[in-house]
This record gives sequence, C-alpha cells and structure tokens, in this order.
Amino acid sequence: MSPQNLLQNGDFERGWEGTHHWCVVYPVGGTPYERKAGEIACPQGWTAWYLHGLPVEHDPQNAVGWAAPEVRPCGLIPDPARVRSGQFGCLIFTFSRIHDAGLFQRVSVAPGTRLKLSAFAHAWSNAWGSRHESDPRWSEGSRVGYNSFFAEAGTPGLDDSERNFTFWLGIDPTGGTNPYAPTVVWGKGAHIYNAYHPVPPVEVTAQGDAVTVFLRSRTLWPFKHNDAYWDDVVLEVVGALPQVSLRAEPDSPEVGQNIRIVAQVNQPIPGAELRVTGPDNAVLPVSAVGPLTWEFVPQKDGVHSVALWVPDVASPLAQMALTVRPRVWGLPREQYARTYVLLHPGAGREWAQAILDSGAWDRYRWTIGGSADDAGIGALLD
Repeated sequence: MSPQNLLQNGDFERGWEGTHHWCVVYPVGGTPYERKAGEIACPQGWTAWYLHGLPVEHDPQNAVGWAAPEVRPCGLIPDPARVRSGQFGCLIFTFSRIHDAGLFQRVSVAPGTRLKLSAFAHAWSNAWGSRHESDPRWSEGSRVGYNSFFAEAGTPGLDDSERNFTFWLGIDPTGGTNPYAPTVVWGKGAHIYNAYHPVPPVEVTAQGDAVTVFLRSRTLWPFKHNDAYWDDVVLEVVGALPQVSLRAEPDSPEVGQNIRIVAQVNQPIPGAELRVTGPDNAVLPVSAVGPLTWEFVPQKDGVHSVALWVPDVASPLAQMALTVRPRVWGLPREQYARTYVLLHPGAGREWAQAILDSGAWDRYRWTIGGSADDAGIGALLD
C-alpha cells in the first residue's frame, strides 16, 4: 500500500495470493446473506457482492434475472490490454447474463477526514450473433465497435448497446457495507468500453472511524460477454481535519448576558454550525453574526455545552464547556463599610433634623431613611 492509498491491494498486484471465495448476495426484495462460491476468487483485501434474482424491471422478458458473476484477478497473459499498470487487474463478468455486482472494502479513518475514491475501468460488451461475436477488441454500440469509448450516464443520444455497461464508484461515510443503503454516496455513472478510462470519482467526509468503498458495474442486456475490468483503485485523503478552537466573549458570563462565540481555524470550514445546549439539555437559539462568529443569550445558570459542527461529520470539530453564572442584582460598584440610619416608623422630620444638627451627616454621609427593606442587604430586582 502506497503512503497515499488507504486501500489494501487497491492495484490488485497481489494477484492470486490471498484470494478467497466469500461474497455477499443481495436477493431482489430479500435479506442479504454470505456464501462461499467457487466461481469467485476475490482479490485479497476485497469482498465481492452482487444482486440476485427476479424481476428485471427494465427487461421483463429476462427470465433468468440478475445473476452471480465470476470474479478473479486478470494478468498480462493472455491479454495485456486488460491490465492498466503492473501485472494484474480484476475481472468481474457474466456470460449470457446480466449483473449488478462489484467489490467492497472497509477502511479505518479518523472521523471528519475528507476522502476521494478514484479508479480505472472498462468493459468488453459483446453480443450473441454480432458480426464480431467473441472478438475481444469489439464491444457493441453504434459508436463503440473497436473504439475506446467513454460517456457519462445520462448522455443524450446513446443507443441501448452503448448504455449496456455502467460503472460507478461509491463510498459509505458511515462504514456500512450494504451497497444499496441510502447512506452510500455514489459518483456519476459512466459507460466505458475497450480501454481503461477513469471512472468519475467520488468524495465524502467520514462520519465515523471507518468508511466503505464500493466498485460497481451494472449491465442491461444478457450479452454473450459482459466483462468488467478494474485497476488502480485509490482512496486518498484530500483534506486534513481542521484545527479549531472556540473562544467565548466574555469568558465568565452570567444569565441574560449576550455571549459571543468565535471559532479560530487553520483552514476554511464551509457550512459550519454552532450548537449550544443548556444545563437542562435544551437547545438554545444561536445567531450567526459574522464569519465563524455566533451569539446567544443564556436563560439559566450552569454549564452550557458549545459545539461546532460541519456537514457530513458525525462528531463536532470543536467543543467547550461554558459555565454561566447566576445574575446577582444590587451589587455595589465597590465594597465598603455601609451605615444606614434607620428611623422609627413614627419619627417626624425633627428626627432627621436632629441628625443633621449633630454633624453626623457632614462627617460620615450616612444614609438616612425609614425603610427596613432599604436598609437590608439582598438580591433585589431593582
């Protein structure tokens, strides 16, 4: 495995070494199961999979249905054109039957890693009764024949034979191994014949600690030779996990105070979203006020969870625990010894005048009043 390629045996250069016969079968409308098949010699590091059974919705006249393919390494002998580089490629084929089949491999990665899957493939698509039947250089299609042919799936004007073979690359960013799961992200399909050409690549961000890559070929018609060739499959990191830190302003806030959160990053993180959860696990409203800057107002004291999320990643890029203090009312601007001269409820103005005449006001500037509540020390609301 090269330092850039996260796949085991992505170039298929281990040939027949370590091949195995296990595969996963997906019955149409049924429950997947594993089986050991003598016609499958799966390259080391990979597992074969295929769709099996009826109906064939695009071809109701097909009474055989989706068939089990044969799988094996293919070498330079007898046909070096079937190997793109090195000594081996991989062949997946059906004879007079259609298939929806491929290989998969599960790879451990760090959550949040951005990954790209690329590969080369081509088909030999040769029909019964063709004027070039079993000619290894001829594939059916009005613009194919002996030509090297590539067209993206959905290209207008393709005939049925040109559409027979479609190749895809897929990645499940959650690490699931079912190619038909909705979590699989598929690249664009492509019709490729007679010579290796890049299959449209696909990129994802890992949502956990593993991803699964899928190679897939699908045929429409039960041609005599429905052969798919793969080589040089690469899974590589295209973006390292961003380094992110969060800062709160102020760093020791209180209930009801506007709090600003600023994210500091070492690379752009499109689609970043801040989520704040209060001490009661309630999600607080958050407003974006600038690039990587958000504000919120806590309504309860206690520890708040602040987390920065990005699309397609199952865990936050950064998080912090922010303690919000209860709001205390009536605190003085500074601490000092206080004296409150509390007059009797029935005292008249002569009592206040007597205090003034005593000189106490001039010397101490004591507070004079008749309210015991005002004289008390408490968390008053005004």
